[in-house]
Amino acid sequence: MKIRLGTADTRPYVPAVIADGTFVFVSGQIPTRDGEIVKGPIGEQTRAVLDNIASILDSAGASLDDVVRCGVFLGDLRDLSDFNTVYVGAFGSRVPARTAVGAVLPGYGVEIDCIAVIPRG
Repeated sequence: MKIRLGTADTRPYVPAVIADGTFVFVSGQIPTRDGEIVKGPIGEQTRAVLDNIASILDSAGASLDDVVRCGVFLGDLRDLSDFNTVYVGAFGSRVPARTAVGAVLPGYGVEIDCIAVIPRG
């Protein structure tokens, strides 16, 4: 996935913005692979979203290890336990601060945005 950071070209959406060369603000990512919505259980959708976030962060010189905060939007809060299993698996013992809310999502079950700190050096 090639990411154009911080430019809107013809759309009002950008995948991420780098601020002051220090922070990466990743816009809400949805469960897509190869331009298609991932249909399936919330765990599979969550993995796709986190993979997309990891790709964006990589383009900015960061990784999931550098994420300090996530905003999570779930189409069904009953999916929180299954979501958490994949989420904790992706972040390991160092999970970022997080807000999780229920939301009406059009055709998918999860959306995540985040903030990461770009490592120095």
